[in-house]
Amino acid sequence: MFIVSGLLGGIASALLWAKGWEDVRKFEFVRAVILGAVGGFLYYLMHTEWSVPNGVVAFFFGYAFQDIAEAVLSKAKERLLKALA
Repeated sequence: MFIVSGLLGGIASALLWAKGWEDVRKFEFVRAVILGAVGGFLYYLMHTEWSVPNGVVAFFFGYAFQDIAEAVLSKAKERLLKALA
């Protein structure tokens, strides 16, 4: 259920950022959908005991996971290059 919710969040994110139907057939769309499913799975591994339904939170986690992953990787790359310099 969490993976499906994350997948739907990834699809929603990709559709909202797409400017036209040609964007739906690009790699960025597929990447957003796959990362949404990965985000849903990661949320399954660490789900909360809040009163909010976990499926809803997994949807929004899947929606935002692409941005989260890109920010973390950017910071890690920046620190790695700084350490090597």
